[in-house]
Amino acid sequence: MKISLKIFISLSLIYSATNAVFSQTDTIKIKKIDSEINATKSTNQLKAVTKKNLINPKTQLDLNINKQLNTAAINKKLNETKPNSNSNFLLENLPEDNDIIGKKYWNNKDVTHTKLKSNYSLGTVRSNTKTVKVECRDYSYVDGDRIRILVNEQVVSDNIGLKANYYVYYITLNKGYNRIDFQALNQGLSGPNTAELNLYDANGNLISSKEWALGTGQNATLGVLHY
Repeated sequence: MKISLKIFISLSLIYSATNAVFSQTDTIKIKKIDSEINATKSTNQLKAVTKKNLINPKTQLDLNINKQLNTAAINKKLNETKPNSNSNFLLENLPEDNDIIGKKYWNNKDVTHTKLKSNYSLGTVRSNTKTVKVECRDYSYVDGDRIRILVNEQVVSDNIGLKANYYVYYITLNKGYNRIDFQALNQGLSGPNTAELNLYDANGNLISSKEWALGTGQNATLGVLHY
């Protein structure tokens, strides 16, 4: 028993001494790390440099540019290139721009170079007379259908309201082929745009009788040959 007690006391002393050594070592390491961090902070401090004001606040800036620019010459040049008040503001006035044409729009779209398209063919007929008479009316329920008539892609009668009675229009034909378009501007209250078309020559002969049912913006096209 005495030997065992001595061994226990010896082991306890050794354990305590070992812990003291390791604790002291850890304390030394922590102090070393702190000193390194403080040394790094001290060597990387930002230094603010104050510079003297290079601009004299009492200096007056010269904002009078008329003395530096030849405004008379500029105004003269502007007046020379000013468009004529009677000219189309969409057209260029320079000689080299004579081939530029004004913009044309339909339903907020640029249709300057767009060819007229046909959505419904009414066929092609022949006329022995130079003048023909167009009759058109709403053959269905009269609900406010409106159309325009184009001859060879030029508007000749615009915003026509179709009624129960015939709307009459006379067309002078060119030699050869003539294109007559009937364009629906709306579809009325019930839709679609419905119309009956009769075409007579100058002698009163009926040469075409057609009907159409169009959506808004669509065209019904009739061809007329005259020789």
